[in-house]
Amino acid sequence: MDKKGYISRIREDLKGGRKHSKTTIESIAKSFGIANKNLVKEFTELAIILNAREIAHDSSLTTYEKYLDIVALYQSQVNLSMRTSMSVLMQQYSTPAPISFLASSYILKSGSLSGYKAFKNIVKGGTKGKIVGNAHLTNDKNDFPKYLEPSAGNGLLTIALPYHYTHVNELDDVRLANLKEQPFAKVSSWDALKPPAAYDRTFDGIVTNPPFGSLSQPELFGKFKIKRLEHAMALNALRCMKDDGKAAIIIGGHTTWDEHGRVTAGTNRIFLNYLYHFYNVEDIIPINGKKLYSRQGTSINTRLILIDGAKAVPDGAAPLKNILHSTVVNTHEELWDRVGLGNSRSPKPQTKDVKVIKLRAKAILIKQKQLPSMNTQKSFEIIHNEIVDYLKNIKGAYQIEDVFESPNKYGDVVSHFSARYEQKDRWNYRKAQFVITWNQLRLFIPDFGYRTLPDTDIKNLLPLLKEGFPLLFNSPA
Repeated sequence: MDKKGYISRIREDLKGGRKHSKTTIESIAKSFGIANKNLVKEFTELAIILNAREIAHDSSLTTYEKYLDIVALYQSQVNLSMRTSMSVLMQQYSTPAPISFLASSYILKSGSLSGYKAFKNIVKGGTKGKIVGNAHLTNDKNDFPKYLEPSAGNGLLTIALPYHYTHVNELDDVRLANLKEQPFAKVSSWDALKPPAAYDRTFDGIVTNPPFGSLSQPELFGKFKIKRLEHAMALNALRCMKDDGKAAIIIGGHTTWDEHGRVTAGTNRIFLNYLYHFYNVEDIIPINGKKLYSRQGTSINTRLILIDGAKAVPDGAAPLKNILHSTVVNTHEELWDRVGLGNSRSPKPQTKDVKVIKLRAKAILIKQKQLPSMNTQKSFEIIHNEIVDYLKNIKGAYQIEDVFESPNKYGDVVSHFSARYEQKDRWNYRKAQFVITWNQLRLFIPDFGYRTLPDTDIKNLLPLLKEGFPLLFNSPA
């Protein structure tokens, strides 16, 4: 079995934009001597993780640019629908890379990436070698933050965190072996329901997506009787967080409310009452599983819980139903706005900070192609301006932004477009963002992916834009 060769092959295919199905990915795996479907899934996920990490630690990119590139990576990955009896039993569904990036970025302390460079390849050395890079190491680690993922899987939820500050824990043998091949500060295998006593209030950041299920016996947290496995694992993880630390937790389902606007009685109400009583819950974000989670092998709806420290004096309970917490996130752009990394103190959609960030979607293609002639470049700019004029004339569109690059740093002629428009059925606005690489005849839209253009005629571009943004481009001009 050539694990190293298979992972390297999949990484290159992802970078080259070559998409695979379940059938083709299993066929490639067999050519490397890997027939076990569970191993195919786990090794494929590891390849995705390594590429996502490389993007997440690219110092030349802004946080938003990293996010867009990771969204593109997610759109190009194979659907990890391979299921075994063990993966179903253990509910082993890792968090999609874009959600993982936002969750781990949320808990990241400012400045903790200083000097860090992403690794270059998969394994160095023999069978006991580790995935390595040129990460900056320091002699005095007490001065640096510490992060914990207590049910780490292959490490997907840690992609924005520096390896050498991050502790990971996993019980599954295959995933544990994959973690040990990466240079984490510590890799362990203890019961996530019973963290080591030495970990109490030790970590600056906690990120976790525990497996979903019921406990055989309820677990008491003070006076709160917890009956769900994911709830108990999340609360035990929070015990490891410093009082001024941050946490990002993923649990299943969406919050429901009774006729009085209270969280519906039962296990979910008890869990949320505990969280709100003891911690500063910044937001609980309901995520549409079919639209943002399905490529990880499940379409289950989930919630991303963002916690900013413990309360100095425990008080309160889960709030009544409100518009924010009942608004389901259906796109990656809405999720970015909701997490609010441009202003970490607020979960509300960003405005001013995002305005100055120009849309960039180089995706994951490494391109070094020769530039067109000067006359062709000029014609591209003319078409660019025609699209801007078209956007400005659409009813309901506003805050039009555009950037024309000829060339960009990858040698391409690229147009970036952004426009806000009304959407009365959910939030009061959405943002349409798309990128056209003229010399490649490619259109990229987040949550929509890449499309090949037949030519540069705006008439042939509009049908694709209508497909990606029906509420905007089907509006009368």
